[in-house]
Amino acid sequence: MPAIKIFCLLVAIFFLAGCDRVADLTDGVARHKLFEIGATEYELEMDRSDISSLEKSLAVNIYPVDTQLTRLLRSLTVIDSYPPQAWKEGIMTEFYWLNEVGIVDKDQNILSRYPETGIKKLTYEPVFPDALSLKQGRIMLAIEHTPLGSEILLAGSVFQDFELTGLIVVSFDPRTFISQSNTPEDIILVSDHEVVWTGKFEHLRPLLEDIRWDNLVSRKISGKIRLDRDNFFWFARAVGEDWLIYLIKEN
Repeated sequence: MPAIKIFCLLVAIFFLAGCDRVADLTDGVARHKLFEIGATEYELEMDRSDISSLEKSLAVNIYPVDTQLTRLLRSLTVIDSYPPQAWKEGIMTEFYWLNEVGIVDKDQNILSRYPETGIKKLTYEPVFPDALSLKQGRIMLAIEHTPLGSEILLAGSVFQDFELTGLIVVSFDPRTFISQSNTPEDIILVSDHEVVWTGKFEHLRPLLEDIRWDNLVSRKISGKIRLDRDNFFWFARAVGEDWLIYLIKEN
């Protein structure tokens, strides 16, 4: 099987694993088309006559944001030394929804931040002490609360002579991140610690907060869950040992 077909197959299975219709969807992998590596790694042919409502919802709502996040995670895993200014400027330009890049040593001292005057005046405290156990090339997720709203922190390790010396921390507001979706109000966004975006489903927050998401993602990366009177499809994106979980209402 050509490498391009293998790649498409793996992407489709990973993205939809756990869904009740996974067999039907993977049977249609041949109808999925790879356009370009990087900016868009996989896309569904939206003009198919047999496309399901779930496939369409995933492609329209979750695909744009998750693809961006996946690219950012790759960029963070391949850098393991303190980055130059050009790298900071480049990643802020490529991922316009980022608010800040911070450089922190292992003693929690902020060595630098870009831009220098951050909007939310982040401290990066929520990444400690867990970040001190990060392995080389690994990423972790944490959430910092500020008067201007929650900020999602992604921290990558910096090593020197096989010893962790500091962290590269990129941060973004979940409201800006989810705005990449065509209909952000239709998506719920949860970390494995707390609810960070409810869209038009704010009334479901108490139910969402009662769910043991860590138990769910320990068994599978996607599935269905009933909230009040509606069923939701959920998909978990691994961020190192942490998770960012998307939910979308089943039609």
